Amino acid sequence: MSEGEGSNWGAVGAAIDGGNLYLERGAAQRCAKRCAEFVGDLQDIQLKAKGLERIDGFGDLQSGVTLAAKFGKKAVGGEYSMLQALDDHIKVVQEMQQTFEKIEAMYVASEERGTAGIDSAGTPLDR
Repeated sequence: MSEGEGSNWGAVGAAIDGGNLYLERGAAQRCAKRCAEFVGDLQDIQLKAKGLERIDGFGDLQSGVTLAAKFGKKAVGGEYSMLQALDDHIKVVQEMQQTFEKIEAMYVASEERGTAGIDSAGTPLDR
């Protein structure tokens, strides 16, 4: 994903709201859990990447100093640095997680409505 690009997860959420997207029961919950884990992984990488702002080992010549500074800016503080890219990825994965949580909540609500309807029609179901 490059700078300025958005994600399509808002459109996926709209498809869910419109009843046009379905997942097998439990799949959305597993996906949401994995998204949460992945956000944690990306945040760990982002934390480690902050240490790449100052890079050593290119020597004392001006060309080495310039090269080290250039690589440092690619990681932190430069135009669309690695930190910014990771932050953008985290936001998209969080959108994904919210979408999967919405799907799971819809399953739960649907099941509760169905159970309530059956319960109101006669003997309550054993749970």
